[in-house]
Amino acid sequence: MPSYAIDSERHNLTATGIVEQVFEWEETADGRRRPSDKPARNENSGMPLWRVEVIYVQETYGRKSTVTAKVLVDSLDEPKVAPLTQVKFTRLVVELRVKSGSLIEAWSADSLADGGKGVQRPPSASDKAA
Repeated sequence: MPSYAIDSERHNLTATGIVEQVFEWEETADGRRRPSDKPARNENSGMPLWRVEVIYVQETYGRKSTVTAKVLVDSLDEPKVAPLTQVKFTRLVVELRVKSGSLIEAWSADSLADGGKGVQRPPSASDKAA
């Protein structure tokens, strides 16, 4: 399936603050597959894999909407991203796949560009009043 490089410097990706560890899949005795207790690892670096959830604005046929995506990154420690802060990734790629007749996106990146600190948004008037 096709994959596209995304310039996260130009696209406004906002972290939700949700980060989840990825686990290996295992085959059960009855032939089913389920996540195991073993962390999944990048086959090249050997580091654990994580999914960092982001929000971005998508435009389809002139209509804008907010969409979430989970970006797969490898990191020795859990990436720490502040909720509702802009995040940037190195070598961000989205791959398009067909699953059960629907088009889905699989996002991945080499790493968080800023080490996961996020870019803090300026305080709003409501923040100053609190």
